Amino acid sequence: MLKAIGSQINVLKALTIHNLQGQMKTYRYGFAWVILEPLFYIAGFRMMRQFLGGSLAPPSGMTPLMFYVLGVIPLFLAFDGLKAFGTLAKPSKLAALPRVTPLDLALADTTASFVIYFMLFWLIAIPVSLYEHAWPPDNVMALMLAMILGWVLGLSAGFILSGLVRVFPPSKQFIGYSVFGLRISSGLFFSITMLPTTIWPYLTWNPLLHVTELTRDAWYESYVSPIASFSFVIKCAVVMMLLGLSIERFMRRVPAA
Repeated sequence: MLKAIGSQINVLKALTIHNLQGQMKTYRYGFAWVILEPLFYIAGFRMMRQFLGGSLAPPSGMTPLMFYVLGVIPLFLAFDGLKAFGTLAKPSKLAALPRVTPLDLALADTTASFVIYFMLFWLIAIPVSLYEHAWPPDNVMALMLAMILGWVLGLSAGFILSGLVRVFPPSKQFIGYSVFGLRISSGLFFSITMLPTTIWPYLTWNPLLHVTELTRDAWYESYVSPIASFSFVIKCAVVMMLLGLSIERFMRRVPAA
């Protein structure tokens, strides 16, 4: 059994490396677009704050650029894990290879994206935080755990949605619209303390909002989130992952639409 597990891990490693090499060819300028896209968000929100003044100002003790870095990149990482639904719904020809399953392809694809965005986070966060005198982070382990949990949430949601996309491919359009709304409501450009307390009970059902709150809480010693909960995010991740894997297992017996 251990030998079989080791063999499957080697398959995942090979597929992940293959995806990393393939992404270098996908982007016209290598990883330039991967870097530029979140930077556009960060710069855009920073400019909006300049125009709108105090309405988008981060809480006291939080520097403006790092505030947006901690909101944008962890969510990019989470929503990139969501794309697993496309791989599972329509796996590539690599699934015909021995010991390679659509689940392996989805895991390898999202793992490659996780590596890219995780490295990108530190490449951006370190110089920005040094510039704003916000280095070092208060709790590195909590920060990394929050980012990993965000990726697991996205991956789990991708597994869950794979069944819907496989039987009804046009649903991909609705997923795109939903992702946009969820991205905006997950703390991309705000923290919970910037909003009226009357709406907190409704927003805190969103585990990704907890992720962005946890990343900011872990970075800034001066900020203690009133709603962030690791236990809630972990419970959501476990339940969603079990449901997603169950759906993936069931859909193996269902022909694609």
